[in-house]
Amino acid sequence: MTYITITDHNTISGVLEIAHLPEVFISCEYTVLFPEDNSKVHVLVYGISEKEHEDLLRLRENVYDFIRYLKEKNIAHSLAHPLYSVQGTKLRKELIEKFVLLFDNWEVINGTRSEKTIEVENYIVRLYTGWDKIYELANKYKIEPLRSRDFIGFTAGSDDHGGMDVGRSWTSVEKVHTKEEFLKGLLEGRTSVGSQKLGEERLLNMTCRVAYDFLVSKGKIPAEVKAVGDYLFMHSDNLLVGMALRNLLGVDGERHELLKEALKRLPSMTANRFLKNPTPQTFGELVLSLLAHGFPAFLKYIQKGEERKAIRIGELFGYFNNREIKVAYITDTYQHINGVARSAKLIRRFAVEEDLPFWIITSSSNVKEEERLINLKPTFEVSAPFYEELKMGIPNFLELLELLEKEGFTQVHIATQGPLGLMSLLAGKLLGLRITSAFHTDLPAYARIYTGDEKLEEWFWKAFVFLANMSDRFFVPSEYYRNLFVRKGLSYGKISLFERGVDTELFSPYKREEDFWSKKLPVRKYQKVIIYVGRVSKEKGLDTFLYCARCFPEEIFVVVGDGPYRKELEAKKPQNVFFVGYLKDEELAKAYASSDIFLFPSETETYGQVVLEAMASGLPVVVSSKGAAHEHVEEGLNGFIATKPQDFADKLHLLLSNEDLRISMSKQALYKAKNLDMRKSYMDYMHAIAGLGRIAYEAY
Repeated sequence: MTYITITDHNTISGVLEIAHLPEVFISCEYTVLFPEDNSKVHVLVYGISEKEHEDLLRLRENVYDFIRYLKEKNIAHSLAHPLYSVQGTKLRKELIEKFVLLFDNWEVINGTRSEKTIEVENYIVRLYTGWDKIYELANKYKIEPLRSRDFIGFTAGSDDHGGMDVGRSWTSVEKVHTKEEFLKGLLEGRTSVGSQKLGEERLLNMTCRVAYDFLVSKGKIPAEVKAVGDYLFMHSDNLLVGMALRNLLGVDGERHELLKEALKRLPSMTANRFLKNPTPQTFGELVLSLLAHGFPAFLKYIQKGEERKAIRIGELFGYFNNREIKVAYITDTYQHINGVARSAKLIRRFAVEEDLPFWIITSSSNVKEEERLINLKPTFEVSAPFYEELKMGIPNFLELLELLEKEGFTQVHIATQGPLGLMSLLAGKLLGLRITSAFHTDLPAYARIYTGDEKLEEWFWKAFVFLANMSDRFFVPSEYYRNLFVRKGLSYGKISLFERGVDTELFSPYKREEDFWSKKLPVRKYQKVIIYVGRVSKEKGLDTFLYCARCFPEEIFVVVGDGPYRKELEAKKPQNVFFVGYLKDEELAKAYASSDIFLFPSETETYGQVVLEAMASGLPVVVSSKGAAHEHVEEGLNGFIATKPQDFADKLHLLLSNEDLRISMSKQALYKAKNLDMRKSYMDYMHAIAGLGRIAYEAY
């Protein structure tokens, strides 16, 4: 810095302590009133004497007299943070236009504000360049303009109350050699402004430095951590402490970034301590570290709130917050074998093929790099409720927050309400992004089936309704669940329906191979193959599948899939039931097409994708009347809908004993599936998520 000044609020005591230095000039930030309504503004005044400071203190009650005095004395000044509400003053369009009439310089870069606020301030300034615009406002408000020139110059300041970010925002004047020449250039508007990165870390540095200094003054900082604290808060330049701190944090960043990096890594460090030594002390450390970890996010929320206020003010002047749509599709499951992961993969695939603004974000230690896929490294991994084999990653929350902001996402879509989904909901709220979410898995029903606790089921429903209300739009995969959510208290108008079609190129009757099952299992030619595809778990109703197998011992029953209930089922299954594990892609398509009937007794399906895959493969289906698996089934036309085990057996008997009926239903099932085009259904879904109609989207 060539020249230095300090602008304390309504006092010059601080700057007088260094005023004897040749590069320093005396300045102050004054709180000044509009006499007509007591609105308050902050005015930065540069290069004053102690006598002028006393005069200005007396004139603060009337902004017009205050500015006239500055003009008469040729004192450089600037309107501080124009779109920040000072002491509760309501920022109206009328007040902003009065700013235009009074101030030749605006502080458009403030170290504690955001980039978007700068953009809005620049927009307003450009609107009122030229004397004709100024005189038009003067006539409108019957106020004498106190401007000296027809354009508004810019200044910048750090607004640093702590001392860690001094000089990171600056005002420059070219070709000057003295303080007096610099101040003259500022007075004449010959300035340029600049800044290093703006963000919540400056507010963090300021707040924590002030708090640290206060605690030091009270003797509250333990001696064993003071050396680290002094280095972190720039009271010490101990290189050894700096090297040790950077090594501990695993970073090599700028010194003013170390505090945020330390808070970012605290939870994982204290969690490891707690896991190794679970005591009340280590648990307390973990809780405190989580609170500290959330503090930067809290400051980001405050900053984003001010940014949104600035944008609303800008909209009064015709400013349009034009940001390209960019959707973060959040899923806790991607590499697993389940319907939610399959949908996420298709969303990614169509985003790439159609160049749609969707990026998949997940967190896993076992995900391969793919285009439009962002994997946040998990700090920990936990098992999903009632789904032990599904490991869900818990990433660093601040890293997730930075990703969403840095990459310019305008929306988060929460496909799963797991750790990453819930963290993304919070992050989206903090950043003021559009939030949509979806219901893919009937966890409330799982809770009842696995625990027998109906109160727990109801608690899950309340949680889902709460999360749905936190979203701008909530998507369900079937009419059954739309009606169910309405009964649970969610507004009908908030719910949208999304349907997923089926890949009729992959799943087709033409994939049938007569010896497909006989190569794998002891199947005779005259035997029919009844197939189930899905997770092998308690909620899927596979006891009913075994019941039917016992009713038809001459036929073959095949379970395709795996899960926690497999071992128990294999222990009690009849001899004509076979478990073949997971099959994928072409092999799965052949398994469907090479079978004769699809039997699916699950009562908890939110959509029933496997039912459509079976129908596309030319299989008549027998499905449960509970849940949503039956929504594509027309009773007696392309399949049957059953309510209890004997009902399943009776419907299965009709198909096994009547070949003509089975062939007829097979054709109707295929016809139904072909009318549900997968690409079109996903395009419609993605358009709906992004809040765009097809015409608007094509224009985009």
